[in-house]
Parts: sequence; C-alpha cells; structure tokens
Amino acid sequence: MIQDLERLIELQKVDAEVARLNAEIAALPKHVATIEAKLAKSKERVEKARTAIKADETARRKHEQNIQDHQQKIVKHRETSASVKTNDQYRALMAEIEFTEKAIRQEEDKILELMVAAEARQSELKQAEAVLATETAEVNKEKKEAEQRTEEVRKQLATVEAQRKELRDGVSEDILRQYDRVLKTRGTALAEARDQRCTACQVMLRPQVFAEVRKGDVVHHCDTCGRLLYYVAEEKAASAVPTDVIEREWMFVPNLGASGAFVIFQNAKGNATLKAYDAATGAVLEKRSEKEKTFQTAWAHLLERARNIFVDEANLEDHYKEQLPPEILEDMQHQLPSEWQPASGESA
Repeated sequence: MIQDLERLIELQKVDAEVARLNAEIAALPKHVATIEAKLAKSKERVEKARTAIKADETARRKHEQNIQDHQQKIVKHRETSASVKTNDQYRALMAEIEFTEKAIRQEEDKILELMVAAEARQSELKQAEAVLATETAEVNKEKKEAEQRTEEVRKQLATVEAQRKELRDGVSEDILRQYDRVLKTRGTALAEARDQRCTACQVMLRPQVFAEVRKGDVVHHCDTCGRLLYYVAEEKAASAVPTDVIEREWMFVPNLGASGAFVIFQNAKGNATLKAYDAATGAVLEKRSEKEKTFQTAWAHLLERARNIFVDEANLEDHYKEQLPPEILEDMQHQLPSEWQPASGESA
C-alpha cells in the first residue's frame, strides 16, 4: 500500500476524533442553555408568586381606603340628620347610612378573603424560593462541570489537531485535495475494498480496479460513492478495521417501508445504526442498532438494491428527529430514478 494511503487511513481516524470532539464542544453550550432555561422557569414562578402578593396588598389597601371613605360619609349623614325638618328627609338619610354600612361590610369581607389567601400565597412563595435555591445550586454546579469539560475537550482537540496536521503534512497535495473533497460530501473519505466490493456503498468493483486496489500502488476511487479505496489483507483485516471511525452513508432503500425509505447508515465505535425516513412523507419509519457489527454486514439485504443519496447537511438525522422538512425531502426524491419515485401522499 502506498504511503499516502496508509497516512490517509490514520488521518481518517484522527478526523473522526476531531469531529467528535468538536461536536461535544458544540453540544456543551446547548446543555448549559437547557439547564438555564429550567432555572428561568423557577425564577418565573417566584416572580409570579411575589407579584400576586403585591397585587393582594394593593387590593387590600384599596378596600381599607374605601372603608374610610364610607365611614366619613356615615359621619356626615349623622351630622346632617340632626338638622332635618321632615320625616321623609330623615328616613332618606337613614337609608343612605344603612346602604353605606352594608358597603363597609362588603369591603371587610373582601379584606378577610385576602388575608386568608395571603397565607397560601406566602406558602407558595416559600416553596418556589426553596426550589429556586436548590436548582440554582444545581445549575451552578452543572455549569462549572460543563466549563471544566469544555476546557478538557479543547486540550484534547489541540493534541488531536497537532496529530492531524502532522499526518496531512505527510500526504501529497493532490491526494489530500481528493480526500478533503470526498470527506466534505460523504462524511468519510476512505472505504475498504473487500470481496470485490466497496464496503461503504456495497457496489461491486470492476475486477481490474479491485486488483489494482489490492496491489496498492495507485489510488482508486469508488465509481459510485467516490470514496478512496484501500485494501487490507484478510489476516490483518480484523485488527485493521478502525472501530472509532464514524462512517456515515445516506441511501435510498426501495425494499424498506411501503414507499421505500431514505436511510442514514452509520458505523461508530464498533456498532452499527440506521434511521429510516419514509420516502413519500419524510416521517421516521424506524431506528435499529447492532452491536459489534458494521451496517454493511448487519443489513446487507437492505443494501443489495440501495442507492446512494447526497445530503449536504451534516447530522441531518439529529436535527430532524421525527420528520424530514419538505425542501430536504424533495431534494432527496429528485435524486431517484423515475421508477423509484414514491407516489404523492403515499404513507408508510
């Protein structure tokens, strides 16, 4: 095997680790935002309880002021009653006094209701403040841990980036450009050639190409997925397959679901996973995983008729957990031959 390919195999492992570390760094602020959002809800409950208490206090002062106003009216009416000259005038004043006294009793009832409610309000506030204090301590702890983890990951990333630079410096510029181009579009740039197949897309290789790949004197691309091919001798294959490389492949699988499915296959840490979206509706059909296997071996029956699909957005399946958006679904559908186009409105 030419030295450039040997270095690229190591570079792919390092690039996978760089991608993993960058993803972890990117995920940490989201984690912090999530726990801070939880804390914001507790702060909102405390503020809501305090606002309710203030509103009750304002209402109580208003009722007390109303009582004072009514009492002043009664005093004036009684003073006036001493100077009235007719019984009708006297009865009218007494009726007014009685009406005002009734209004006072109503105001007093409202104050009593507020006093009873105040106990519940204070209890609610104390509980909300206690929860807030607990969650604040937890959030501060988690944020500190996240900051420490970020610093650790950044140090790891710096070490891996140095390894990456050293490996890239040892590869010819032409092959490195090919590697970078395929990596950008496919997520992985290299694929092992085994049993005259590209193990990434499972398409058969021409005998002459497979023979030259096995010889290892020149770099060949897979005609279907574009990956750079390499060969590992059978006695070395088991130990040579890197279990820490994240290998991803989007494919259309016509024999999955009622309409066929767009499937993201992935090998990571020695395990295989797939996530399938209905080709007509974009809805998630299923998720599967197999331990200590590659997707090429775990679901070989699905790959027999599968067709590669180009997807520009990285980690698409993480962003759209239950449904592909219409514009992405349409782009995928347009990549299919007419005989494989799903019927409009068809569902799984």
